[in-house]
Amino acid sequence: MSSLVLFDFDKTIVSTDTGTAYMKFMLLRSPLRLIACLLASPLVLVFLPFNKTKCISFSILLWLFTVGMPFRKVATLRSKFMARHLENTSTVVYQHAVERIRKHVKNKDRVVVVSGASQWMVKKVFAHLSLPQVEFACSQETRFIGGMISRFHCYAENKVKRIKPCLSFTNYQSIIGYSDSAVDIPLLALCTHRFIVNPKPNCLKKLTKSFNQSMSVVDWA
Repeated sequence: MSSLVLFDFDKTIVSTDTGTAYMKFMLLRSPLRLIACLLASPLVLVFLPFNKTKCISFSILLWLFTVGMPFRKVATLRSKFMARHLENTSTVVYQHAVERIRKHVKNKDRVVVVSGASQWMVKKVFAHLSLPQVEFACSQETRFIGGMISRFHCYAENKVKRIKPCLSFTNYQSIIGYSDSAVDIPLLALCTHRFIVNPKPNCLKKLTKSFNQSMSVVDWA
């Protein structure tokens, strides 16, 4: 019987926060949109600190970045961003992660990338790296009044909400989880084997409190 393998993406497969990098890219490309975002920043900051309302902050910013653009233009900017992001020396793709993904696929395991990054971002990285075909359960964007907004933010508890309707957890020999962050404790709680990637001290403390010795810390460079 095969295993179910759940991979976080940012700072687990790649070294950077892809969503934040995209926001910065979009923010700096247009002075007028930058001014609009600065004017909206008090409203954005109201919703940003809370997991359940982060998507509202992201939706406000995404909409201001893209309002008035045809989707073809949005798609062009997405491709331009990903090309720059992957060429940036600060963006490291962890080869250990790539090897693990390939190994799990070769073993006929079901691999699902569960990420707060938008699904289009994650798919583009996998295509760029020519990685094996896996499944994606990530944040989603949609059109709204002439711009883009966040339809679903796949973060913290929402990761469990995202995968539970489409995965039967009893059909697998084991459930293996990979993540760098304590915000993924709800997701990792579903797993029988947990690999914590390059955790920061505060995150490691929280993860240890939740899982004690039932996890493995790995150092990926």
